[in-house]
Amino acid sequence: MSKGIDVSKHQGIIDWSKVKAAGIDFAMLRAGYGKYENQVDEQFERNYVNAKVAGIKGGAYHYSYAKTVEDAKAEAQVFLKLVHGKQFEYPVALDIEENSQFEKG
Repeated sequence: MSKGIDVSKHQGIIDWSKVKAAGIDFAMLRAGYGKYENQVDEQFERNYVNAKVAGIKGGAYHYSYAKTVEDAKAEAQVFLKLVHGKQFEYPVALDIEENSQFEKG
């Protein structure tokens, strides 16, 4: 069974060789959040490169807080720019879990 982790800037600078030694096989990396191009996860590039160097497979996600179709499309476009040219072994996904997205209006 594969073991994975979800990482973002909130974990700080990660020692990926220790992660690999702990038996982690893959990581889902937060690329960014929201609809603006400056909403990049500060550790995304570092995590992408260093996880690869450590031999950890990866996927990526973009945290969504969109409440309209237009905002969701804008977020998806930002996400596509962030992951363009990168190689992932696991999926790329929009992370939809904001409580405000589930409110009935």
